[in-house]
Amino acid sequence: MKVNIPAILLAAIASGIISCRENVIQIDSLEKELFLQENTEGVYRNGKPLFQFKETSHQKAVNSSRLQYRIQTDEQDTCLNIILDALPRSAGVHITTSIDYRSPGELISGMSHFECSRREENRLWLWSSDNLTGIIVDISDMK
Repeated sequence: MKVNIPAILLAAIASGIISCRENVIQIDSLEKELFLQENTEGVYRNGKPLFQFKETSHQKAVNSSRLQYRIQTDEQDTCLNIILDALPRSAGVHITTSIDYRSPGELISGMSHFECSRREENRLWLWSSDNLTGIIVDISDMK
């Protein structure tokens, strides 16, 4: 029996591509592409950081039972508070969140729908294409 190795390899690759299709994240804007290149916890809008966490001058709190994440400046003039309805296990999952971001001259508040556009072991990249807003959350204490 003659085995066609290239055909078997092509079939295996095609099968892998099809099974991963649901995890493919569509990059539909430059703002989203720029956001997904970021690695610092915080909130981003229109491809630029609004508020990035700095361990030396900010505070962070996590309530794992409520899936709540909060970062704020030591002066408490800028604060990001987000409550997730679920912890996405993979990229491509859509979730609802309660978000409250306040800083001088900026306010984002209310319920929002986010796509988990990237997930690493201890971080989530949440993206809202409705208002070109992204949030990077450290989930190491939420597991």
